[in-house]
Amino acid sequence: MPTTVTSGSWQDVRVSLGPDAQVTGKLVFSTPTRIEGKLKGELRASDLLVIGTHAVVHANVHAAKLVVLGEVHGQVTGALRVEICPGGCIYGEIETRALVVREGARFEGRSKMALSLVPTRDVASADG
Repeated sequence: MPTTVTSGSWQDVRVSLGPDAQVTGKLVFSTPTRIEGKLKGELRASDLLVIGTHAVVHANVHAAKLVVLGEVHGQVTGALRVEICPGGCIYGEIETRALVVREGARFEGRSKMALSLVPTRDVASADG
């Protein structure tokens, strides 16, 4: 049974894409999810999304909450909070309510802080 995040701890989030996986396309998640593999395309999450230490993501990312320990190349939108942890990197544009860049993290790009952002609640209907 997948572990759920009750204390707000991203370490307990289940891994949905392991470090040996490579995916091209669109992935959509409605539960807290951790990515450890390689992804090209689009990534949507209506809950917490963790980009793990082994992950390399070349995608547009739309998530309610995003924690980055690996690499993200692309645009990040719709997040209430984006946290880049030590060793994590975002290369691109970020649109969020709150941006946290920890010591040892890297962010190269542009950011837009918007108080009016509304997270996606039903990502399954956003097939667009």
